[in-house]
Amino acid sequence: MTESLPAPQTYPDLLATLKARIRDARLRTAVSVNRDLILLYWEIGRDILLRQSAEG
Repeated sequence: MTESLPAPQTYPDLLATLKARIRDARLRTAVSVNRDLILLYWEIGRDILLRQSAEG
């Protein structure tokens, strides 16, 4: 049977760094999506107002 090797002492630091990078990437993605959705909604609202103005 294969025995487990002990984790290097630097493993917890590496794992924490990787988790932080993933968390940061997720946050940047969420901010980008939210920004794009706000712009989309603003454009939709503008289009509705323009059509209402044109058609009375």
